[in-house]
Amino acid sequence: MNYIIGSGFSGLTVAYALYKKGIKSTVISPADKIKRKNKSLLSLIFKKDGEILNNSLQLTNKIRKINKLSVKNCKYLISHLDGGQSNFWGGVIGNINDYDIKNYILKKREFLKNSKEFKNLLRLLGINSKNFFYINNTRDPFFCEKKYDVSKKSTHNLKRFLKNKKVSFLNDSFVKKINAKTSTIEVYDFLKKKNKRIKFKNLFISCGPIETSKLILNSFKNIRKIYLKETQHFYALIKLKRDIKTRFFKINLNKINFSCQLYSFKNVLSLFFTSYFKNTDFKKKGRYFVAQCYLNQNCSGKIQISKKNNQIKILGINNKKFNKGKLIKKISIFNKKNNHLEIKKVLFNQIGASNHLGASIPMTKNKFLPLGVDKYGRLNNTKNIFISDSSVLNEIDTSPITFFSLNNILRMILDNKKHKKDITK
Repeated sequence: MNYIIGSGFSGLTVAYALYKKGIKSTVISPADKIKRKNKSLLSLIFKKDGEILNNSLQLTNKIRKINKLSVKNCKYLISHLDGGQSNFWGGVIGNINDYDIKNYILKKREFLKNSKEFKNLLRLLGINSKNFFYINNTRDPFFCEKKYDVSKKSTHNLKRFLKNKKVSFLNDSFVKKINAKTSTIEVYDFLKKKNKRIKFKNLFISCGPIETSKLILNSFKNIRKIYLKETQHFYALIKLKRDIKTRFFKINLNKINFSCQLYSFKNVLSLFFTSYFKNTDFKKKGRYFVAQCYLNQNCSGKIQISKKNNQIKILGINNKKFNKGKLIKKISIFNKKNNHLEIKKVLFNQIGASNHLGASIPMTKNKFLPLGVDKYGRLNNTKNIFISDSSVLNEIDTSPITFFSLNNILRMILDNKKHKKDITK
């Protein structure tokens, strides 16, 4: 049997791709019956530094008993192994043309080879794929408006579809360790409160870069440290100088660039208490908005995940080359030169706050690297273990990465000729 660890966007996309190839699979999820309700954004903002949160306090406490870990200089980390981000606020659908793929071992046409099937997947999720492939011909070197879409809890549609197609789900189970030699996984059953071993033909790790890293460190002794890239996150108070068409845009400040998402003050309150991403009128100049901003990875820190004395350690490492004072000066110059908006205040967050994480186990042609995957996501020095989430991206862009990652996952499964229907027999 083929097993998929993780039931968020990535894991369900793997299950969908395998289904399209006629291959049976089972999705392992630690949270279904025991999950109470999604955490509010307010609880995340006031959470303690270094605290890992899952979709319920009950699940968080259960996993904490199994996995001993310490976290320093990191904030807002959300565990994705049960679809943490997708279940919490959905995803922003970026644009394939926003990503610089020059550091990948694939060319752009290979990424887009399965675009027809990817459009079918987005349609199944209830998402319009038009903006994902939209080409923006703006000539403004400093300011670029983006046509993005937002999905909210779209995984429910996909999960329902997969269940109707007889895809199996092993719920309330947490994968503790992988034995690559025997092709088995050690799984803890939350309901029965006991461990069990499961044999697999192929294993797809799709539980997000944090949990994927923890699982790799627990399973492979020759891998001691994993570094995650991210985009530094900060908030800004913005005043519009003129009408704009969208709440998404990108600002380029000469080697420093960042993307922004605007929220009205009403939006901010709705994020805390009731609904998400309500329609907002951005066509009135002079109005103030709160913006979430994401710096390019060259200006951002990294997250180091290591294991020592049977304990997982997560450490946020600041980028010493990045100077916040220089950014503020560049913003001041930008405010004078552009006629779109004015950035009034900037408030920086700690590392980990952006949730734009990954690029920790990149694609490589070097088969001897202990931490790397081939273009199909197969982990080096293994025959049937595949990494299939944002961990295998080579770069973390300021643009939303969720659906770029899903397109890549779909490509990895559909293009791999070794994934054949008869492998489940």
